[in-house]
Amino acid sequence: MQKLVFLIVLAVLSNPILAAQRVVIAGGSLTDIVFALGGGKDVVAVDTSSTSPLQATQLPKVGYYRDLAAEGVLSQHPELILALQGSGRPEVLTQLRSTGVKLNLYDKPTNINELFNLIGQLGRDLNRQSQAQGLIARLKQTLPAKAPPSSLSALFILSAGDRGVTVAGPETVPDLLFGYTGIRNLATAPGYKPFNREAMLVSAPDFLVAPSHVVYSLGGPEQFCQQSALALLPAAQQCRLLVMDSLLSMGMTTRLPEAIAQLAAYREQSAL
Repeated sequence: MQKLVFLIVLAVLSNPILAAQRVVIAGGSLTDIVFALGGGKDVVAVDTSSTSPLQATQLPKVGYYRDLAAEGVLSQHPELILALQGSGRPEVLTQLRSTGVKLNLYDKPTNINELFNLIGQLGRDLNRQSQAQGLIARLKQTLPAKAPPSSLSALFILSAGDRGVTVAGPETVPDLLFGYTGIRNLATAPGYKPFNREAMLVSAPDFLVAPSHVVYSLGGPEQFCQQSALALLPAAQQCRLLVMDSLLSMGMTTRLPEAIAQLAAYREQSAL
């Protein structure tokens, strides 16, 4: 009996991830996946980008993942911190690690295979391999086939103001959503980049897509469409705008099929 107890204690000490009971997560994609794997019961705090699922939004917040403060994270007494690459400044991460708290950094997924890899990695780290395999299988079943290209074009607007317009191009989640729904993305520069106003007017997108946190920070869809940077666009003048949940539209999460379905429904509506 004593030998069995010793082996159990040794296993726990040699694998602190499995023993962790207080988890802090910095990054909405990670939070979404951890809860989908059934690991939400161990999560004690999340960052402000963690807007899904509902249970996560009711937890204490440690700030935005790109601007973490060590004090805020450590005030939650974590045993394990899960963070997306880009979380906090290097000195903040060093400070967190210096306390002895386990800190795992994960690459931000930008395509389907990277999402599956992240799910598998979190499954291994949290000892939820079977749940991860099941989640990946369900996602593969529910992801639709890519729609054939349509005549519709669009722009995903991350910001629009006096300094210009920033849009989502290749290697972003919005571009992936456009690809799945057969919508031509008029932005061609990789990542989130400024878009020349003259080129935007010439390209004349059929509609615009924007994240909810940006739209509602300006007062709502009408106010968003009335911004001077967009005012000359017919799509803005008629406010042909799809407002999508920010994490749903910009984060690679387990809700990806839902995001594709939402954009596809708006595409069908716009084609009428």
